[in-house]
Amino acid sequence: MTYSGATQAREAREALGQALEVLQQDPNIPPDVLAVAQNIAQAVGALFEAEKASTEPDGKSSVKSALGSLSQTLALLQDVRSQHQGITVATETIAKAMNQLYPLTTQPSKAPPPSPNAMAAAQATIESGPPRGMTQPQSAAPASPAVPPGKSSMAPPKAPAGDGPREPLEANIGATTESNFYVGFSGEIADGGVFLATYEVLPPGTKVDLLVTLPGNFEFRCKGWVRFVRDPFDLSQDGSEPGMGIQFESLDAQARELVLRFVRKRPPMFYDD
Repeated sequence: MTYSGATQAREAREALGQALEVLQQDPNIPPDVLAVAQNIAQAVGALFEAEKASTEPDGKSSVKSALGSLSQTLALLQDVRSQHQGITVATETIAKAMNQLYPLTTQPSKAPPPSPNAMAAAQATIESGPPRGMTQPQSAAPASPAVPPGKSSMAPPKAPAGDGPREPLEANIGATTESNFYVGFSGEIADGGVFLATYEVLPPGTKVDLLVTLPGNFEFRCKGWVRFVRDPFDLSQDGSEPGMGIQFESLDAQARELVLRFVRKRPPMFYDD
């Protein structure tokens, strides 16, 4: 048995390998950018493991690992002020690869193939028609893709209208906490937010005053709103930690620098609607 997403993993790996080669061959790329770009190599390695995975959980785990490396790389590349063709190519390639890989982490694990007896029964039903009194089900419309093509160029979601009261929240983020920063396809930290691991979730759209504490006694305050919720009683979330994603409404320069400093040590989560 092979991982059902092996083909997508291979295609993304090959594209990322080419982007990494473009960066490495550019003699004018700053050394710090090359150091960041090594995360691409980590993603390539994780995707190679996904291609070779013999089970769905192993393949999905490798893809999630690759997305972590790519989200970190994309966030740090957004902070590069110099203009180089290699950086532009790498940024676009990473966004496209994440667009391709993200649905693999959200779709349910592939079900095992039906037994021969079940297949024979299904074939008999097709040939003889449905039992009396049962109507033939209509074909379902194809599902919309989890991530629409071109999503990487879309603007971040807007905050709900209104200036009502805000809920005070605190997020303690460390090297091993379930809570962490997250980014979307833009890779820009200010367009992302904080995933707060908690069982006491607030309704989506709730506005909050957020205090973020970081290792080294660093902290910052910002305004945000609940963009998504992981219900602790939703068994379809494939083991994801319950909690809620707080979207930044605004992030000043000092807070942004603190987030980037942290992201250099720990990859942010990846999330997009």
